[in-house]
Amino acid sequence: MNELYPELIDYIFQHCWRYYSETEKKAINHHIGTLKFDNRTYLHPKLTEVRDRHITSDKNALNLLINGYSDFIKNTATRIFKEHKNELDLNLCPKCGKIARTPKAKQCRFCSHNWHK
Repeated sequence: MNELYPELIDYIFQHCWRYYSETEKKAINHHIGTLKFDNRTYLHPKLTEVRDRHITSDKNALNLLINGYSDFIKNTATRIFKEHKNELDLNLCPKCGKIARTPKAKQCRFCSHNWHK
């Protein structure tokens, strides 16, 4: 398997987080913080502390998000796949070889093959 497809990109991004770089983790936290706190006109002082833990000024992290979160997901999954392909514990269908929805899934979303014991 040498080609990434949308479902595999999503799987790698969602389930292979141990391979995120520190900069990628900052970018993710920044994105989440932006979603949670950007439109607030008033923040309780305790929430200000939470916001400040999420929002980053790290230019490298911010540059990862410059083309949007979808591109960030694709680029991060692509990097992880290239650098750790042989280490990834991918749950692939034994029949068609495509990725399952989750690491514990036992039914293929593509060919409907079932490998429950």
